[in-house]
Amino acid sequence: MELRPTTDSSSWSGDLLLLHFSGYGFQKRGVPLWLVKKVGSLRKQFRSFGVVFHELFAFGPPWGSAFWLNGIQKQIARELLALSDFWLTNREESARWLLDQRHDTPHRVLPVFSNVGEPDSIETERLPRMVVFGSSGVRANVYQWADGDIFRRARKAGLEIHDIGPPQQDPSLLQRFEQEGVVTHGKLSVEEVSAQLSAAACGALAYPTDYVSKSGVFAAYCAHGICPVLLAKEYGSHDGLLPHVHYVPGFEALDASVSSVRAIGREARKWYEPHRVDAHVAALQAMAAEVQK
Repeated sequence: MELRPTTDSSSWSGDLLLLHFSGYGFQKRGVPLWLVKKVGSLRKQFRSFGVVFHELFAFGPPWGSAFWLNGIQKQIARELLALSDFWLTNREESARWLLDQRHDTPHRVLPVFSNVGEPDSIETERLPRMVVFGSSGVRANVYQWADGDIFRRARKAGLEIHDIGPPQQDPSLLQRFEQEGVVTHGKLSVEEVSAQLSAAACGALAYPTDYVSKSGVFAAYCAHGICPVLLAKEYGSHDGLLPHVHYVPGFEALDASVSSVRAIGREARKWYEPHRVDAHVAALQAMAAEVQK
């Protein structure tokens, strides 16, 4: 159900109310002040209340709204946490902050799952392809990284680039696609995306390593046993992910990793297994049952 300030939720009731929380999903500046009051009232109509903290609060430079609204965003997260009987989040760092606010609530830390399938087997034939998957903005970040380094590196490694997602609008990028022979698939069905990922050797994503456990694109790569090529400013160990083990740290490292691409894809899938869809379901069911006793 989609919850808005005007939603008539008077008839909602049941055993469990589960809120999937990201402040920017409820208000464009990430400060849905109405949400706490709404949930506080709605909470009384259910036996238990849990929160999936997809995001907590944002940071930013002084010329951006996130800098000035950070304190209010934190307060909203604290108040939702205080209302909850249990919670789940996708980053160890987020869990540390939540535990600092309240340490006596049942909880789990599970990176996000793939929303484009989880193949039973990843031992499929892999073609020399590098997939770039996700929203237009997420994919544009990959193509813009280091002034289009993806094109030079893919050419050198003998990888064909396959672009999957809503069509790009930048004329100069589209021209570069044509020059480099990029295969553009557009927006595909879940089944079609899964088939494309199961046939590719690598998948590229520009994302901070300490936040990538909340990325659905990264989860999709790992679920399909693709070797993730992660583009970030630093490549530390976060949420159980290690560079050169679970992902290739940057395009420049791809040359040295060509022989181990398949092995890295298998390790990425092993990392993914403990937090696949059924693990999330089981965790939520267990915590709900615990507080309803």
